[in-house]
Amino acid sequence: MKKMGPCAAAAALFSCVSISAFAQTQTADLDCTKPHLAIERTICNNAALRALDAQASTYYTILLEAKPTAQNKPYQDFRDALQADRQKWQHDTRDACGAQVSCLSEAYRQRIDDLRGNALEHLGITVTAAPAHEVPSGPSIDYKNAIYRIEGKDVTLLEGQHSQPAAEGAAEQDVTRVVEPPAHAVGKLGGRSAVAVFLSQEGGGSGTFYYAALVFNDGRGTTFQIGDRIQPIGIAINGDDLVVSYLGRKADEPMAVPPTVPKERHFAYMNGQIVERPPAASASN
Repeated sequence: MKKMGPCAAAAALFSCVSISAFAQTQTADLDCTKPHLAIERTICNNAALRALDAQASTYYTILLEAKPTAQNKPYQDFRDALQADRQKWQHDTRDACGAQVSCLSEAYRQRIDDLRGNALEHLGITVTAAPAHEVPSGPSIDYKNAIYRIEGKDVTLLEGQHSQPAAEGAAEQDVTRVVEPPAHAVGKLGGRSAVAVFLSQEGGGSGTFYYAALVFNDGRGTTFQIGDRIQPIGIAINGDDLVVSYLGRKADEPMAVPPTVPKERHFAYMNGQIVERPPAASASN
């Protein structure tokens, strides 16, 4: 959403609003129980896009529903412009992405940034909580300085990265690092507070392997290999479900082809390991 210019008169009409009051708000015209359009099905079938849609909806609702002292013209003008801008964004930007998850992800992130900027700059709204979902309480976990179990070996990350020679005496380095964006996720799995994040690992060869990783408050983590040269889109903890979204390839496509196929996989944390759920179990969660 483009900034609406100076709105001092409208801003004076609004009281300071806490974003946490709208933490559970859902998009008014996106009902994932009965999505009608192809673009709606794409969003509803992807956990990361659903989360971005809910976040954008939260900011929009705050701007739309903040109550002025009087329904005067500056407020009505602001509200009308907000609604018109939303319709234009949905038609010209969101819907133009079609089924391209990476395009939708970028469109939503830009939309959220624009809405957040308008809320903070023009309406004096104070952000006091996470915009889409409450962050679970628990100890802080330093996921960038932790020990991860990768392919049977412990890899210690310092400031989000670890390097070592690919072989004894070799000049090439094996490099493991935290991948952000997409942002890490916080929650509980197996009754333990955890941070979920993507890791990447590359060395002297042409491959870059990506892992879904969990790290706990004891500073140790475990991983599950997602694939080679994929494009991470999102990672989330929903209840006892670890949800990983990314772009991959068709089974017959070579690695030289850029990843464009949206994929979503679901995992559980059991017996100290990340375990992939079968498709039927994922659908029921």
